[in-house]
Amino acid sequence: MSITAVTGRSLERQGLSDMLSLAQRVPGISFKTAGPGQTEYEMRGLTSSGGESPTVGVYLDDVALTPAAFALNGKTVVDPNTYDLNRIEVLRGPQGTLYGAGSMGGTIRFETNEPDPKAFAGSAEAILSGTAGGGGFNHTENAMLNLPLGGGRAALRLVGTEKTVEGWIDRIVENPLPPEVNNSTARGDVAHAAAALVIPHSNTQRLRGGRAELLLRPTDRFTIHGLLMHQSITQDGSSTIDSPPLNEAHYQPFNVAEPFADTFDLYALSGQYDFDSFQVKSITGYWSRAQNQTQDISEAMQYYIGGFFGPPANFPFSSTQTVTEGGATFYGLGAGSISENESTHQFSEELRLASTGNGSLHWVAGAYYSHYGVVDHVFSFYPISTTGFDANFGTNNLADNHRALGLDQYALYGQMSYDLPHHLQATAGARYYNYHGDSATSVSGVSASGPTSTLYGRAQNSGVTPKFTLAYIHNDSTTVYGTISKGFRPGGPNSPIPVPPCQAAAPAQFGPDGVWNYELGAKQRALGNRLSVSGDVYYENWTGVQQEVSPACGFTYTANAGTAHVSGAEVQMRWIVAPGLMVTQNAGYTHAYNAQTVPAANVVAGEELLNVPRWTADSSVTYRVPVGADLDIMTSINNSYTSSMQDITFYRNTLPSYDIITFRGGLEGNRWSAYLFVDNLGNSKALLGNTTALSANISILNRVATNLPRTVGVDLNYRF
Repeated sequence: MSITAVTGRSLERQGLSDMLSLAQRVPGISFKTAGPGQTEYEMRGLTSSGGESPTVGVYLDDVALTPAAFALNGKTVVDPNTYDLNRIEVLRGPQGTLYGAGSMGGTIRFETNEPDPKAFAGSAEAILSGTAGGGGFNHTENAMLNLPLGGGRAALRLVGTEKTVEGWIDRIVENPLPPEVNNSTARGDVAHAAAALVIPHSNTQRLRGGRAELLLRPTDRFTIHGLLMHQSITQDGSSTIDSPPLNEAHYQPFNVAEPFADTFDLYALSGQYDFDSFQVKSITGYWSRAQNQTQDISEAMQYYIGGFFGPPANFPFSSTQTVTEGGATFYGLGAGSISENESTHQFSEELRLASTGNGSLHWVAGAYYSHYGVVDHVFSFYPISTTGFDANFGTNNLADNHRALGLDQYALYGQMSYDLPHHLQATAGARYYNYHGDSATSVSGVSASGPTSTLYGRAQNSGVTPKFTLAYIHNDSTTVYGTISKGFRPGGPNSPIPVPPCQAAAPAQFGPDGVWNYELGAKQRALGNRLSVSGDVYYENWTGVQQEVSPACGFTYTANAGTAHVSGAEVQMRWIVAPGLMVTQNAGYTHAYNAQTVPAANVVAGEELLNVPRWTADSSVTYRVPVGADLDIMTSINNSYTSSMQDITFYRNTLPSYDIITFRGGLEGNRWSAYLFVDNLGNSKALLGNTTALSANISILNRVATNLPRTVGVDLNYRF
């Protein structure tokens, strides 16, 4: 298969402390992000902008972390801190046979280090840095302790992390905020207006987390492994800037804070028994996640609601000012915010049998069950008042929306490989899946255009995802393969939309969408293993694409609408040019586009899929030279390139290409290392993605996620 595996030691040496940093260096991955804990990963062009679940599966050890259905910010998954990981694996292409729902584009696996019953060990790391351009002092502290518990049969491993990244985006209050210009078709000149209040470093991030892992080995054949993990992320404000003017700031007419919090807990227990020719493994997992965020909507609602009464430029911001239009007098709306609180959880159980040994036949089979649940609350209440929003509408309730959803999944799967004559190996597998779900939705407030009674929905479906591979494995240095595989993500229930005011009812449910992948690849090592190259070409046919449909009545639902095609290529090369000197080059090409026009979903045939760059490339040069018996000097420079891509809020627009250059150099000993680093050496401002408003997107303003400016620091490590 097409796979990138990065060891924990390599992550440490490259200074990659989160998955987003690694994603920028791996071919075939794209992403949409609004900041820490709010990133959607995509592979091979399968954008997750439609539908209600991700297109990439994420696992920690053997536990699926992928939300199976509707979740906050779309399809984000927890992004574990990478300290003391054994490795991260990126499996490109559909993994629907072994990894099931959501692994349409591929799968990301975080593998932790197991506790070691035979050795007492520990490590510590301190990362200290400063950010240019309005940022400040950042610091990260990591620690690990491995404790044998006697007899070589048990061990406990503890890992802890605390991280603070000072914000580089200011929140600027302007009173008054300049009104719209050009007949209310463009935002006023907020960049040159007087600031009434400046809240610096508004997107400061704090992460705290830890893992505790217990290993018990009662006999040589029986192993029990338990894992507890906790991680929390908080931000004072989002990592987004206003467009226009694309300064490092968010401009607002009132002092409305935008806090974000993400708390994740994982409990996992696995047991494995090794028979003579196969092993049996049970994996039980439970995780829960709570996310809370607030967005400032003062300017958006002044433009959106004010536009109903007359030109937005005439509509005042202040709740005590009035405007007379169409023979009626209206107050300005005043300060407004919208919040989303969401609680998700998932229980899963997997029973897996796998062959062992070196025979010609290798097989794996298993059964899987999961229950996913989410409760989501989106609300916006203006201050109770005799003026402002309350006076205009007779209520302070702009929106008060509740949704609860449950989804149960069942699966049986199997895959086997057989070594044929003439260095050939054939692999075949299939997964049968079945799911059913229920939802309940209620809405109220000025934004609700229909009944406020609870609306219920149900969904169920089943299917099979096969995989076939034929590989020519000449020796340990040469492999050529061809693969045909299918991936899917589950559908779900649509909450009914009212008729009237809508002209037609929504489908009771939307089904799973699926993708067929056709791939040819090769892997080669040469020059005495100093040169390794792997690459592939692929074509994907994505059918029944889950799309959001928005009728004129204001309600939305999800439908299976249209087809998309993706073609692409990926290559990874590593060359040890001379002793100590290594060059790496990764590149990916992706052409992903809609194959059918679907007017109801605003989809036009030939348009590129959203958030998919045509080209990605990562280039690095590393030089390591010994200066003593156990001491090396290491220097490395890396450039990650992402080409332009399409995104959408009110309008479809283009995010420009960008390069991120990183320098790292220092000393490496047997037990310690010290590095000087410069992240974003060229101080590039990368526009990573538009943030969809919880309320309403407007034509004159986008909120755009951006990257950390140039950051200089030191990274100190010690192991014992």
